[in-house]
Amino acid sequence: AFEYQVKAAIEAVHRARGAVSWAYPSIVGSGPNATILHYAESDRQMKAGELLLVDAAANFGYEAADLTRTYPVSGTFSPVQREIYDLVLHAQEEAAKAAKPGATIAAIHDRTVEVLKEGLLKLGLIADTTGNQYQMWFTHGVSHYIGLDVHDVGARTEPLQPGMTFTIEPGLYIRQSVLDQLPKTPENLALITKIQPAVTKYNDIGVRIEDSYVMEPNGARSLTPSLAHTAAEVEAVMRKGRQTSQGNR
Repeated sequence: AFEYQVKAAIEAVHRARGAVSWAYPSIVGSGPNATILHYAESDRQMKAGELLLVDAAANFGYEAADLTRTYPVSGTFSPVQREIYDLVLHAQEEAAKAAKPGATIAAIHDRTVEVLKEGLLKLGLIADTTGNQYQMWFTHGVSHYIGLDVHDVGARTEPLQPGMTFTIEPGLYIRQSVLDQLPKTPENLALITKIQPAVTKYNDIGVRIEDSYVMEPNGARSLTPSLAHTAAEVEAVMRKGRQTSQGNR
């Protein structure tokens, strides 16, 4: 199957169920395309063993949601894919715990970075947690406001209050070109030598997990609690989908 077929199927469901439109141009990227932050072409044929990153949500009643899931094309995550997936999921869970009334988008991001740094160091993808090496693989903010627009107005330093809606969306995007494009300073050459084996191991793995939340008096509540979240849940959805497809033939 091709990426554009997945994109068309998602957007058809949005419209069929009463959405005004998509909330933003859908991002559907497989394999190396999953590591591109705002990949737009959706013209690649998916291959067995790869990941498919789908960032797509509807504008319903003129309110925008924002949602991302990452799926294994073959139905199950490989061990290395699951290591990255589980780290991203852990970062999202910890970020959600930090999302309390009075917290800020900036503070939620900082907590996410702490978790990702620890995990990336264990995986060998960075050599130091004190600096910004993590930014090679985590290339965006973890949260933004949603509402009338998918990136609604609001300051990162504004305290979150009950009723506010926002996203939490950690992601990791591992690709060899990041190392290839580093300036060849002595420091960078030493870093490349140290982390190259891990980059080779995890190359072309892109994972993002994103949900929309509303702030309540006791903390953030996911607006998508019924969706598959863990790796095991995603694999179960894939199995169910294939069984349904085969049964309809």
